[in-house]
Amino acid sequence: MSLLANIKHITALTTAIFLLTACGGGGASDNISTVGTTSVVSSTTETTSVVSSTTETGTIAITNPSSKAIQSGQITDNATGKPLVNVKVSIGDESTTTDSEGYYILSNLTANKEVVVNFEKEGYLLGSTVIKIKRLAEDNTLSPNYLEYKLRTHKYSWEHESNKALFGETIDVDATYVDNNGNPYNGTMSAELTILDLTTVEGKTLFTGSFKGINSNGDIVQFESYGLISLLLEDSNGNTLEFAKDEIGTLKFNYVPSSVNLDTIPMWYYDYNQGLWIEEGYAQLQEDGTYRGEISRLGTWALNKPLEEDPGIYIGRIIDEKGAPIGNVRVYAIGKNWVSSDLTTDENGIFELKVIPGEDFELTAYDYQDKFGASYNNTIAAVVSGDVVEN
Repeated sequence: MSLLANIKHITALTTAIFLLTACGGGGASDNISTVGTTSVVSSTTETTSVVSSTTETGTIAITNPSSKAIQSGQITDNATGKPLVNVKVSIGDESTTTDSEGYYILSNLTANKEVVVNFEKEGYLLGSTVIKIKRLAEDNTLSPNYLEYKLRTHKYSWEHESNKALFGETIDVDATYVDNNGNPYNGTMSAELTILDLTTVEGKTLFTGSFKGINSNGDIVQFESYGLISLLLEDSNGNTLEFAKDEIGTLKFNYVPSSVNLDTIPMWYYDYNQGLWIEEGYAQLQEDGTYRGEISRLGTWALNKPLEEDPGIYIGRIIDEKGAPIGNVRVYAIGKNWVSSDLTTDENGIFELKVIPGEDFELTAYDYQDKFGASYNNTIAAVVSGDVVEN
């Protein structure tokens, strides 16, 4: 998941989004952020014996590019905007780390409709998003696979003895633990905790993965989300700890809007290998308006209400100021508690979004080849379940 930052705000006369090709820049992101006007700098792509991608801050070189695809990008801190060094970036078995300016390149990739990109750095919430990988062009210019992603530091960090694992009002995991080899662990542990309120821009910005997952029936469904809690425990050597067999913990979600008015909400954990949320158990409404639910494992959990009816379909077109279509653009519909994306427009600039029916939404777009974004300046009216709206 993840969407746009420092977006170039523009005025559109129709519901097509106009991407102004003269307005390039390195300030866009695949994380959601507030829409505002920003100065931007043009970005170019060069082709020599060494293929290079030029950005605002420097050039990333790829020597001897293969006929396969590459994927590159930059990782920054959500709060400061500063680039992050030594972030582990991985797609499947391929991995690398970011340089001093937060840039990275993954090469020798295979073109794929959807791949999961994971981001890991000590002290930060594990990041994960889904992108499309395209092959290198015939002239060996870089394939348009570029991603700018923001990571957030854990909200809380502390150390404690493993037999005193009671974490206040939010988390109760008074349990026994095992290390990676399944051996019991009774020493000092370090804990890192992040809580996201999905009613906020930051919550939608930093939400892990996409707003879809596998429900208890084994079907992939879209959902609205009402909160995320991530807990990581490590032993004194920095190795990840897990619950011992049959142990459980309890999470308390504080930010569910009162308008939700549900006795129970399904709980989901995030599978970083699949890039999907997995439904497991539920949280119960408490007298104080919060929700509590038991978890069978540590990691990243969320309260997600799955879509129980067919989504609405919204189809549109991305064009430049001269009316020419623009391909290779990511488009996002942003609702109150959800985000839906089309990973890339086709050669005619066409995108198609599955949206939560009955809810208005906003549109943003990001050209990941020329590295600039745009936002449609009006709210899109709700689409009825099963309807297809073309604009």
